[in-house]
Formats: sequence, structure tokens, C-alpha cells
Amino acid sequence: MITLLSDRFAPTTSRFGFVEVPLDVAGDALRAWRQQLHGRAKATPVGGSLPEMLERLAPLTGGVRPRELLVGTVGDRWTAYFDCGFQGTDAVSAIGYLSENLKCQGLALDSTPHTLGTGLETPGRYGAVQCELFGALPTDFLNYVRTISASHDGSRWRFDASGTVQAFEHPERYDARKVRDKFTSEMLAEYAAALGVQPFDESFYADRGILVETRQKVPRKGLSMSFDDTQHYWGIVPGVAGQVPG
Repeated sequence: MITLLSDRFAPTTSRFGFVEVPLDVAGDALRAWRQQLHGRAKATPVGGSLPEMLERLAPLTGGVRPRELLVGTVGDRWTAYFDCGFQGTDAVSAIGYLSENLKCQGLALDSTPHTLGTGLETPGRYGAVQCELFGALPTDFLNYVRTISASHDGSRWRFDASGTVQAFEHPERYDARKVRDKFTSEMLAEYAAALGVQPFDESFYADRGILVETRQKVPRKGLSMSFDDTQHYWGIVPGVAGQVPG
């Protein structure tokens, strides 16, 4: 299974998103939105490799997400989004809002290896491959354009697809006997590439980003951990995704 940076920064990089505007435009919009919600927000330009910028999200927190990272991409057509959530990036909320606010397309992606019961991780993760495409205008449900997902819900694998079928899709693949074969991480990468996004290619990410910070206190019983401690808590082992189908 394909993951970003071989899960070195999972769960942050298991789910993440993209908005189809240049970095500075996305940064201004995200800062303004967070300022509206929290009263104050700071946007700081950052640079370096993708791993170096992701490190700026630490510590990862539960209950609140006071740090969000926008990363530019080659060509500056798309901007990537990550946050400091202890359970992983909540790309859907941010990308859904930014797409409608900025009148552009947005993508929320999920590529999580299914390691439960494999012995590769303890206790193991429930697998998921999901692509959510957002548009500028309201649809039958918010501003979702298309959603495709093959995921394990805790008891079984299930496949879901809704919205407008896109020209780049391979709908015949959705008839595969095994649910996890109906939509794979390879298909996710191909679909994203058709939109101009290379989500799992580190070289696609530019060497500049914007860190948006808001004043949100971690709840008394909330969690605040380093990347290493978070992975230990969840039992995540970077690199094992390559041994998992999907």
C-alpha cells in the first residue's frame, strides 16, 4: 500500500488534503477563518523539506488543533493541508470550507494500511482508502462533488461511492470481488494525478509553507504528544504499509 513518507509522520499523513489555489492565497484564507473562529490567529512562513515542516506541527494534541500546516507544491497550483490532531489530520473540514470560500476544487485523501490482525502492528489499524472531491458550489450534500471509499468499519470491509462520476475514474474496477480491490491506493494516486496532484511523491512538495497557529488550550484530560510518542500510543510502525495490500 502506498503512503506518504512511508508513514514516518502517521497518523498526520494518513489523512490530508489539497486545495487548488497558490500557497499564499490558501494561507490568507485559513488565517482569516481561524481568526474569525478563535479571535486571533498567526500565520508564519516556514521552509525546508516536507519532513522538516511537518515537525513544526508537534506536539500532536487531542480535543483541539492549534497548529495547521499549509505546504506549497510544484507549480503552485495546489496547496497541501495538514494539522496537529492526535488522531490524524481533519482534512475534510478545512478543505471543504476553503474550497467553497475560495471558489476552487479541493481534495481530502485517506491512505491508511489495514494492519489489524497482521502482526505487523499492535494493536493494528483499520485500513482505508478514500478520495473526497470538493467544489466551489453547493451540491446535494454541502459542496461534495464525488466520494469514493474502500474502508474497514471495525467489522468488515465496505465500499461506497457517491456524487458525480469523474472522467478519470475506472468504474469497472468497482465490480471487483474483494472490497479492498475496488479502490486501492494506486487508484487513489492515479485519480489525484488526473487532477494535477502527486500526493505520495515527496518531490511534489515545495520547500515553503505556512504554519497557522491559534490559541486553543488542550483540555485538562486531553493529550499532547510528540510524533514518536503518538506512534507508540497507536502502535504505528513506519514502513510496514509496503507489506499490506490495498
